[in-house]
Amino acid sequence: MAGCGGLAGIGGPSISDTEATVVEGQPALTFDYEIDDFATALLEDPNGNIVSEARIEPEQNSSALYMGDTQGGEYRLLIREGGETLTSETLEFDGPELVISDVSDQWSSNSLESVEVTVENTGDLPARLERGTYQVDGNEAESYISGPIEANESVTASISPGFGVAEFEEPGLVEGELTVVTTAGNLSGDFSRDLEPASLNIEQVNPIWSGNALEEVVVRVRNTGDVPTEANVSVEHNGEEAAGTGVGTVEPGELARFEADSFFSTYEVQSGGEAQFDVYVDSPSGRVSDEFTRDVAGADVSIGSVDSTWESGRLTEVRYSADNAGEVEAEYDATVEVNGETVAEGDVTIPADGVSGQTLAEDSIYSSLDYAADSGGEYEVTVTLDTGDGTVSASDTVEFEGIDYEISEVDATFYDQYDSDSSELSSVDFSVRNDGDIALRYDSVEIEIGGASRTDDPYGTQELEPGSSSMEYVSLTDSIVVDSGSHDLTIRLLLDGDTVASETTTVSTD
Repeated sequence: MAGCGGLAGIGGPSISDTEATVVEGQPALTFDYEIDDFATALLEDPNGNIVSEARIEPEQNSSALYMGDTQGGEYRLLIREGGETLTSETLEFDGPELVISDVSDQWSSNSLESVEVTVENTGDLPARLERGTYQVDGNEAESYISGPIEANESVTASISPGFGVAEFEEPGLVEGELTVVTTAGNLSGDFSRDLEPASLNIEQVNPIWSGNALEEVVVRVRNTGDVPTEANVSVEHNGEEAAGTGVGTVEPGELARFEADSFFSTYEVQSGGEAQFDVYVDSPSGRVSDEFTRDVAGADVSIGSVDSTWESGRLTEVRYSADNAGEVEAEYDATVEVNGETVAEGDVTIPADGVSGQTLAEDSIYSSLDYAADSGGEYEVTVTLDTGDGTVSASDTVEFEGIDYEISEVDATFYDQYDSDSSELSSVDFSVRNDGDIALRYDSVEIEIGGASRTDDPYGTQELEPGSSSMEYVSLTDSIVVDSGSHDLTIRLLLDGDTVASETTTVSTD
């Protein structure tokens, strides 16, 4: 800067120590002066226009004049009074020289939040920044960044949208341009960022169990890329899907939580031992995987109790209780035996919590145990479960007094043979009563007299409950001929050819 001036005489008005600076946020020229009386200070720009003026007092010795929009060239500082120039000074400036020295784009994940720009003034006059704008992929932001910038200084301003931010969903190079409007002209700059593709990592897998049932798997997934992506989680066991999720979004830099469960029923491990589960996270960027294991206790079954139900000596129901110390259910071959004789077979399933008082076999319209006690004594009902590696069993024992019967009211019908001293036995009627605690069962009646016998089985198997009685009418289709007189008559009740009851009484042909 160069300056020259004139004085009105020794000790007259004078100007000194001029400096281009910033006053109250505006470019201004400060100066010292000496005057004898009130006067007016004026500043003339290089175009010859008066840009500012101020009244000065002799009691003061410094003042400032605003420079407006600064530019290079000659400025004149004048002190006048009454139309007379008392003194002046010419100041020559190169002007402000503004350049963008740095551009810094500020991101939050895939969102461009602002652009910071640093402007440096290498000139010799201050200037003002007014506003800044940037454009990137069709998005535009504008900010008022009004403020001064001193000569040989720099300022940093932030350009950000008034609302919302620019978000980018696809990877690749993002390029932007910016403009800073100043009183010294417009400045241009650019910026760019290469957005990395989404990249997923499984950071945590937390399975939630209830026994052998996998209720839920909480999977936390982090996206270390720069753009969001969609993903879903699946959990497999031996190639079978055990749990899964729908599609969710994983934002860049964030840890997303996925809760995988079975879409229909809870997945259960069916066998004991170490069960391995594979966890997959699928997204357009690929598949990542992890795994977890669970040591599942295998089925460990013991029979706690067996309860048998009998009616009149007939086995009608077998119930049992079993404990399972394992975590999985198991299927077993079950056998019901009475005194070593198999009366029922089938398959049973023992869940992890065991069974209590479950019916294993019964007499019903759908099934038949087909077992009845045929004599007094103990009857041991044994339930055996075949585990494949061995058997477990338990028993229930009942005792019956047996059959206690009475055959009475015997009535034999004889017919005399013509012209002979013999008679024919044609029928026998008698009463049977069961006083025992098991049913009296028979399928035929044998009549014996005079060394001859006849068997009659016209009705099939008869069953006489304890405490009940019945009349039997036996008609002999092939009569027995005996001598007239008294004879021992034996009545036998048979079941499958074996005698279950018998009575001998004396009858007469008369």
